[in-house]
Amino acid sequence: MVFSLFVLFLPESTDILSLMDTAQTVARALGLLELLGKHKNLTAGRIIEMTDIHRSTTYRLLSTLITLGYIRKDEDSGFYSLSPKILTLASSVRETRDIKEIAGPYIDDLHKTIQETIHLAVLDNDELVYLDKRESTKNLRVVMSSKAGSHAPLYCTGIGKVLLAGMAEEQFRDYLKTVRFISYTEHTLRDASELITELDDIKFRGFAEDREEHEDGVYCVAAPVIDTEGQTIAAFSVSLPSVRKSDKLKAELIENVKTASRKISAAIGL
Repeated sequence: MVFSLFVLFLPESTDILSLMDTAQTVARALGLLELLGKHKNLTAGRIIEMTDIHRSTTYRLLSTLITLGYIRKDEDSGFYSLSPKILTLASSVRETRDIKEIAGPYIDDLHKTIQETIHLAVLDNDELVYLDKRESTKNLRVVMSSKAGSHAPLYCTGIGKVLLAGMAEEQFRDYLKTVRFISYTEHTLRDASELITELDDIKFRGFAEDREEHEDGVYCVAAPVIDTEGQTIAAFSVSLPSVRKSDKLKAELIENVKTASRKISAAIGL
């Protein structure tokens, strides 16, 4: 009865059998992703045994998922496994729903303390996307066009470098295959070698700096938001005019940013 009512309201041109085939294909593709999520490495033959999907259909689905970037195949072993894109997709759902809400009060406290421009962002494919922003209340402050929903590159921003430093090694290698090192300023990192050296330093210190690498005259300090599994799921930064930066102010910013990082990360686990 329910299906009859559904058919009644479909456009006359709709092919019911086509809709049913499409739904079945989607269900099978999702089933393969769930299977590979439970079992790290499977051959096509083993997948066919475990799913009872026809051989040709299985290979077609696997090929499509590889093309879309959701799974990968090791040519030497023949094993199929999930790709980092799945992790990014999963974390994006969690981040956009929870991170802004959880981090908000701590970002507000940090803003009251330092009164500088603050951004909160997450990874979005090979870029970062801003979730939230607080404007500086200082007389001499940076004026930035960034806003919630806008994007920025990873390799030349404080937040971006924090997110890169938190990537799994395989995901980072994939990033290096596609990134173009555009020089936004004379201080922008020029190649993968410089970036890797910078990221090693960030991992050791627990924070990143943007030394006028993306915008002339803008200095930033950034730190990660880390979940209970030790994964970097977001990052935030404090930005100010480079002319106002002093050794004393820099030390204060780093301390405040690292403290906020610990508080937000702890709140994520509650």
